[in-house]
Amino acid sequence: MRKLIILRQLALLSGLLALVACAGPGPAPSQAAQAYSRAALLDGSVLGLPPELKPPAPQLLAVNDDMRAFLAEHTPRKANKKQKVEQILRAILDDGLRLDYNLFHTLTAEEAFYTREGNCMSFTNLFVALAREAGIPARFQEVEVPPTWEARNETWLYNKHLNAVVDLPGGSMMVDFAMESFDTEYKRHLLDDEEVQARYHNNMGVHLMMDHEFTSAYLHFSRAISLAPDTGYFWTNLGSLYRRAGEEAAAEAAYLRAIDVSREPAAMSNLARLYRQQDKENLAVWYEGKVELFRLHNPYYLHELALQAFEAGDYPLAVSRSRSALRLDKAQHEIYRLLGLSYVALGQLDDAGEAFTAAARLAESDEQKAGYSKKIRLLAGH
Repeated sequence: MRKLIILRQLALLSGLLALVACAGPGPAPSQAAQAYSRAALLDGSVLGLPPELKPPAPQLLAVNDDMRAFLAEHTPRKANKKQKVEQILRAILDDGLRLDYNLFHTLTAEEAFYTREGNCMSFTNLFVALAREAGIPARFQEVEVPPTWEARNETWLYNKHLNAVVDLPGGSMMVDFAMESFDTEYKRHLLDDEEVQARYHNNMGVHLMMDHEFTSAYLHFSRAISLAPDTGYFWTNLGSLYRRAGEEAAAEAAYLRAIDVSREPAAMSNLARLYRQQDKENLAVWYEGKVELFRLHNPYYLHELALQAFEAGDYPLAVSRSRSALRLDKAQHEIYRLLGLSYVALGQLDDAGEAFTAAARLAESDEQKAGYSKKIRLLAGH
């Protein structure tokens, strides 16, 4: 059975969480789960650990002499701030380090510098550290990207995204490891360094849990929660750790706390699965209903259902689900593209042309725009 764990690289859409939050209180948890207070979940006692045991506290943005020499080599002193940003980015990705993307490596700036790989948090740590060392006011930014998933060790990881923002004369500049796939329509918000530190510990907890290093994983999750106690998916991941360790009552309590602090849908999904395995039918059905409610108000989930319908040849259903997705999010060209293809399959060419026109308007790359324009011209010829 695959479990749902959130690997923080970067948040479920706040409007969708708010919708789930409108639901009333759930059924009462088990008496065993109620016995676990917040403090009991975080004092190490569930895993038999002494409370004084602490996780390592790495300096995410520490810069050493090698990094300073690298910075001096690639950023001439006479360059202005914008030029320095561009030169640092080029040095990290192309001319100097050639940093490679690796989803499962969350690293400090110093570690990323030497290993020359890492995920988006690792890259952003390195960029922010070098930028600040060069006198550039760089900050962290969380981006609400469409959900992406990776499977590892029979577990689904829900990936999120982090990048950097630099304040420059006349405006701000965004720096992203994968700028070619970035959409300016994505919602964004700034994070302070402590919030980033919490996300680092959460990531480390997930990596360690995947490797069955439960004690170290727990220490990182507990540290993440101490830094940001109202971040629901931190509690979800702690619950998944307890469940893997065979502590089902503690897992239930952690999932319930995730739901309490932020109506965390991943916690609802994991809780429903836990209750299903415990033959607690009423509880399982209740939380499965909450998950389905969330999904039906998630444009990416509806788009996936539309794609499944299209591939199955059910084009009217593909149109219906695509239009439902668009009622929730009109900023994704992929949804319009699938709608256009579905209309073509139904012979509704005027409607298809309108969908492709909308897709072309929203497309980010010239290649995508050209593809949509070609489709529009072909339709106009009929």
